[in-house]
Parts: sequence; C-alpha cells; structure tokens
Amino acid sequence: MATKIYPVDVSILFKNIGTPKCRISIDGLKKELVVDKEIQIDIKLQGCGPKKLSIEHYDKADADPSTALIIEQIKFNEITSPRFIWAGIYRPNYPRHLTGDKELKYHNYLGWNGVWVLEFTLPIYTWIHKIENLGWIYD
Repeated sequence: MATKIYPVDVSILFKNIGTPKCRISIDGLKKELVVDKEIQIDIKLQGCGPKKLSIEHYDKADADPSTALIIEQIKFNEITSPRFIWAGIYRPNYPRHLTGDKELKYHNYLGWNGVWVLEFTLPIYTWIHKIENLGWIYD
C-alpha cells in the first residue's frame, strides 16, 4: 500500500525589534534572514508523518536588549490559531551570568539567541484537530 502524500502551505509572520537574524529550517529546507521589518515567509510542504519547524535566533550580543524576534503568527493552509505558536518550545541560550528554564513553553518572543521548535504531523488537519482539542478523532 502506497503512503499518501499530503500537501500543506505553511506561513510564518515575524515582527522584529531591532534587526534580528534567524535561520528557518523545515523538512530539509533552510533559509537565513535578517528581519528588519515585519516579514512573512511562505513554504510549500508535502509528505506524511512527523515534521519539525525550527526557528533559530542567532548572532545577538548578550548585552543587547534592543534586538528580538517575535513569531507573530503561523498559518497552515490559511488556518491560524495562537495554539500553533503555543505548541512550540523555545530553548534560549542564556548569557553565562544568567540562569533560566532550559525550555520555555507558550513563548513567541525570542529575546536571547536560541531555537524555537514546533513539531507537527501531516496530514495537517488531524494535527490541528488535536491541537485545538476538538474532541474524538479516528487515527
């Protein structure tokens, strides 16, 4: 039996404080950006099973409070929900003189260098159903 291939359009809206640099990685696709204004990235993806979206904020000086990356919105096939962002985990790289949680949930503000990761599955509508807690679903 052949594996079904499910297409999905992924759209990420970023806002900036200063000019943060980021690397986006999803399913083998990689893109580097300097976010100097509000910007939207669109990615066409297809497949079946688990996927991982990574957004790395990098090259920020530890003492620089004027640079941050904000993940404002994530859309899957034109469907958006704050829960899509809340499902991600942010792993900040704190400066040596600071300590904090190694993983931050419900976080869209990337103030330190670090990686924000969202794991989801295709078909996307099944994942959305679970994330939105829409009730029983047959897998």
